[in-house]
Order: sequence, then structure tokens, then C-alpha cells
Amino acid sequence: MQPSNRCLRLIQHNLQARFTMHSLYPKKVYVELTTRCNLQCPMCLKFSEGSCIEEGDLPLALFKKLAPSLAHTEFLVLNGIGEPLLHPDLEEIIAIARAVMPADGRIGFQSNGLLFNQARALGLIEAGLDTVCLSLDNLDAGDAGNGPNGSQKGHQFTAVKRALAHLLQAREMLQKPVRLGIEVVLQRKTLHQLQGLVAWAGAHQIDFIIASHLFSYDGSLAEQSLFNPNSYEATELFAKWAAAAQAQGLQLADLPAAQRKFYKNPAERLLVQLGEAMWQEAREKNIDYHFANLVAQSDQDVEEVEACFHQAQQSAQQGGIDLFLPPLHAQANGQRSCSFIEDEAIFIDTKGKVMPCHFLWHTCPGQVNNGAIQVEARVLGSITEEPLETIWQKETAAAFRAEAGKRDYAPCWSCTSAPCADLVNDNLLGMHDCYGSHVPCGHCMWAIGWLKCL
Repeated sequence: MQPSNRCLRLIQHNLQARFTMHSLYPKKVYVELTTRCNLQCPMCLKFSEGSCIEEGDLPLALFKKLAPSLAHTEFLVLNGIGEPLLHPDLEEIIAIARAVMPADGRIGFQSNGLLFNQARALGLIEAGLDTVCLSLDNLDAGDAGNGPNGSQKGHQFTAVKRALAHLLQAREMLQKPVRLGIEVVLQRKTLHQLQGLVAWAGAHQIDFIIASHLFSYDGSLAEQSLFNPNSYEATELFAKWAAAAQAQGLQLADLPAAQRKFYKNPAERLLVQLGEAMWQEAREKNIDYHFANLVAQSDQDVEEVEACFHQAQQSAQQGGIDLFLPPLHAQANGQRSCSFIEDEAIFIDTKGKVMPCHFLWHTCPGQVNNGAIQVEARVLGSITEEPLETIWQKETAAAFRAEAGKRDYAPCWSCTSAPCADLVNDNLLGMHDCYGSHVPCGHCMWAIGWLKCL
């Protein structure tokens, strides 16, 4: 008997899961220095409806307590929900980390750039900062508007240009190797600016660009997302049978209505037959699909987006920029993975609580297939009580990494067996999905390729 695809996936990733589970120290450490921010970006989790993230800073004394645990850290990312430049002890924190980290260890953060000036850029780089990623939504020179109490809503191109000039000058003055990058959240309304942004970055000594899709935590901006939560295989399958239906003068999108009817006319019976044939082919090819999602995405012009991506890649090559462009479709089941597990990362919030991944960093609202879910933070321990490496080596933390590292994720984004999204939270059996998993990775936006972080 041939092993199932699921069994093959388990065997394939078993060695990697064992290695990650038995690592003595995390290699990548995310530390949320602050949850305060001087912007109110509409796509930010903090300002999504239903979010209740408290504002606060990580105490300097608590970071000093963490410092000895950074001796094996390869990349320290001083980021979370807030703007790191708002932390009053940022330079001292970087200097403390640089003193204990390996010589080739990297220290970086992402910033909106508003608080950079020449003295700040010099002080941060002198302290040991070597990676800065500036957030940029679009190339419009004007402001994005103001929020309550005069706070600005979105990232400012003028602020990014000014911050970049200060950083370039400081890098030149100090003769230190500082990598400068741009992070952009792709949106339907600003996609046409992508090539121009890459060309501008190439002309201004930018080293890398990270492009990520927009994810609307409360669903209010869902129409601006370019990401297709269906796999490429499912999308192609739907297109094939939609064309077959259209050849018969039918619309495949009408299939659910036809299926619900007890008495069907000849056209409806034919449509149901086509639907059953599509379902049978999906079973034979092991393709999971969510019909409503496929219908919703069927009118999207993917070729236009692919053309924009191709032009951006060409501009990046000409400018010598490392450009990361996200996938346009969700990874198929069996191909999904967790970059946080593979990078051996760990996450710390402003109160010192330790979490295993970005998805489970905060208790917050979320969406799966346009259905609201509540994500609960998965707390592995606290650096206020024990060293980070002790928490990392705990059986519970190792078990999480081992299970997530198998990549055996439930197909939540391509599943129609609702309502099960609530399983993302703890229940009587401790399960998070229909596979009986103790990790809710099937619900995660990072695992399907939707989101990407520094």
C-alpha cells in the first residue's frame, strides 16, 4: 500500500522538526520595545476593530535581564506593534545587545521614519544598529491625512526620504555596514506605483525591499488585497470547469443555488453534474478548495499583477536590490511552512511574555474566509521569571516547534466545513483544527504566504 500524501509530508519534515525542537537557543529574537505609535495606519492590527492591545514600553531593566540570553542570537529584531524610535532607551538597548551578541549578529528594526534626524541616525548606528527597514505605502508626496488629536494616519513618503538621507549620511560618516530597506504593503489602489518605488529605491542606495500583501484584520479593507487565498491548483481547476459551464451557457457561480433546489430544470441538472465532475477531479488530484473564495477571486486580473511584479523584478536587478515579492496564491496544502519555525525565532512582548510566532504574539481579532475569529496569544513563559533559553528549551515550547515544523496544517483557508474557525482558541480537548492539532497553524496568514516580516 502506498503511503498517503499526508504521511509523506510528515516523513519529509520529520528531521527538520527534530532539529528545531532540540536547538538549545533561538537564532532570531523579536523584542517588542513598545506598542505606542505616532501613526494610525488603517491596515494595522492595533487600529483594527476589536483590537485591545495595551500601550506601553518594555522596561530597560527587563531588557538588561534578557541581555545574557542574546549571546547566541543571530538576528535581533526590535519590533512589534509600535514604533521603536518612540522607546526612550533605544540607543542603550542596542548598545547592550551589541555587547553580548556574536560579532556577526545583526540588530535591526522597522520604522515609519518620522522621528529620524541626523543625530539620531548617528547615535543608533554608533550603538550597533546595522539593519533599518523603512515602511512606505505609496510614492505620493502629500500627507496621507490626519487622525484624531492631529496624529497622522499613514506612512509618509517625505518622512521616509528624509530618514533615508540621514541614515545614508550617518553610514558614510561612520563607515559602518548598515543595510537599508523598504517595506511596502501591496494594495490594489497603489499597485501601479510598485515599479516606480523600486526604481526610486535603486537610485537611493536601498539594499532590499520586502513587499507583503495587505491583510485586513477586521475585514474593512479586504477589497484592497491582491492575495488570492486559494491555491494556484484550485484556481486553475475552477477556471477549467467555469469555462466548461460557460460553453453550455451556464455560470459555475450559480452552482450552490442549483444544488439547493429539490426540483431542478435541465440546465440546473447539467450544472450540478459539472460541479460533481469538478469535485471528483479535485479529489483525484488531492486539491482542497473553498468554492465561495474561488467565485470571489474569479474576476481578478492576475495577469496585470504578474506584469507589475515582473517589471519590478527587472528594476530591482538593474538597481542591485534584493527584492522579495510575495506569492499571489496561497500555498497548496503540503507546501505550506512556517518561516518562524525554520528561522528558529521567538517573540517577546513589552511585558516580557514569550510567544512562539508572530500569529500568536497578541490576543487580537482575525479573519478566516471572511469569518471573524479571535486569536489568543500563546504564552510559553516570561523573561521576568526565567531566562529566555530556559523557556525555549521547555517541553511545551519544543513540542510546539516540533508539531508546527511538520507542516501538517489543516486546510482552513480552503475548507467549507464551517463553522470551525473558533477552534483557533483553546477548547476542552486542546485542539485547534479538524486534524486535532495543538498548533493553530492552519489559520495562520504567514503559513499560506499572505504576510512577510523583517
